[in-house]
Amino acid sequence: MKFARAAGIRESTILRRHVLKLISIPLVTVFGLELGSTLAFAVVTETIFSWPGLGKLIIDSITSLDRPVMAAYLMLVALLFIVINLLVDLVYGLLDPRLRKARIG
Repeated sequence: MKFARAAGIRESTILRRHVLKLISIPLVTVFGLELGSTLAFAVVTETIFSWPGLGKLIIDSITSLDRPVMAAYLMLVALLFIVINLLVDLVYGLLDPRLRKARIG
């Protein structure tokens, strides 16, 4: 970036071409992790504020020992985590061309 500034390239071009390329993969990683943890900790928020939702549903089913609802909730959360991780991996492939041509074997 110092050389680009020394060459007289505009700041917006430097940010777009150099900085965003460098920080895009970590940003996508953190976004995927935060989205997953937000979904996982919705149980705490909904329980504290008594909001109706899946978090309240799972707490109510745990207190009443409703096993089918607990199993369905856990499968739904696991599926959401799998989908989030798949989307993050697909975005990695779009952002980094080295990942598109991965050799197997």
